[in-house]
Amino acid sequence: MQLNERFEDFQSLGVNLAAISYDAYLQNSSFAEEQGLKYPMLADQDATTVKGFGILNSEYEAGHPAYGIPHPGVIFVLPDATIKFKRAVPGYKERPDLDALVLAVQEASQST
Repeated sequence: MQLNERFEDFQSLGVNLAAISYDAYLQNSSFAEEQGLKYPMLADQDATTVKGFGILNSEYEAGHPAYGIPHPGVIFVLPDATIKFKRAVPGYKERPDLDALVLAVQEASQST
């Protein structure tokens, strides 16, 4: 939701946003519509993506209803699939600072 407030800042840097959730596609789609999200929500029910990015919350075993929850954060991926940087935090109550994030994306964009 916080990224939605800064969507235009990222767009002005030429950066597209997407969110990844362990919820089903239809649930993500409904949530995105209800909240007026300006970016897509991607379904990752088997946790393949979050495991690949190294942000899987390992507190939950496979088979647990919460399995697949990622650590909240942001991953900046270049068009060639190179990960420029990753900011993830261990708890769901803490989020990366968006001002610092926009600045980091701006600096990373200029160095590519």
